Amino acid sequence: MGSKMLTGSMLVFGPILAIIMLFLEPGGTTEEENFSVIAQNLLDNSTLGGITTVGWIVAVLAMTVGTAYLARSMQGQQKLGSDLAGLAVVLSFLAAGVVAVTGGLDMSAFDTGMAEQGADASIALAIGEAIFRGVFMLTGAASLLLGIAIVRQKNLNQIAGGFTALFGALLLIGWVLPIENEAFSMVGFIGFLGWPIMTVVLGILTILQARSD
Repeated sequence: MGSKMLTGSMLVFGPILAIIMLFLEPGGTTEEENFSVIAQNLLDNSTLGGITTVGWIVAVLAMTVGTAYLARSMQGQQKLGSDLAGLAVVLSFLAAGVVAVTGGLDMSAFDTGMAEQGADASIALAIGEAIFRGVFMLTGAASLLLGIAIVRQKNLNQIAGGFTALFGALLLIGWVLPIENEAFSMVGFIGFLGWPIMTVVLGILTILQARSD
């Protein structure tokens, strides 16, 4: 029960914390602002920028590690979709590793010692942002595989599993295929919005299952 409660709590906590950081982050999120403006806003508000960066790292790690734990709990020799769940575990932990690397780069940008030695903080932020984009590809694939495994095992809720697979597929397609048009961009955006929503849903279902056990 404890393991399921921890997994469910991480899946619920991660997206909620991410939403909070979205409103607190000083970088800005409007499409009109290019990356140089966003990076400069972060550096001009280094204290808040550092806090929100840590918040983002914790939030996304909670989501990716929670997904890995959920997928791992679905593995077993006699379970349908066990191989898919195993792949989801690997992809989720890879995503967590990417988040950790990105977090290190972002935090170095707020290190005054590096700036005094001539390091360009904006370059560190740009590299971190570029690497972080890989998280969406990995989590999209993990969500797709996890959702299919949930449906095949009739675990948690098949409808939730189906939507998890759907949004995972949309997220994966939107970030992998380099097609520039509004309709295709909307596909990735829908997947991006659906991913945290279904993460919370799976977290709640996992907590309810843990309590019933």
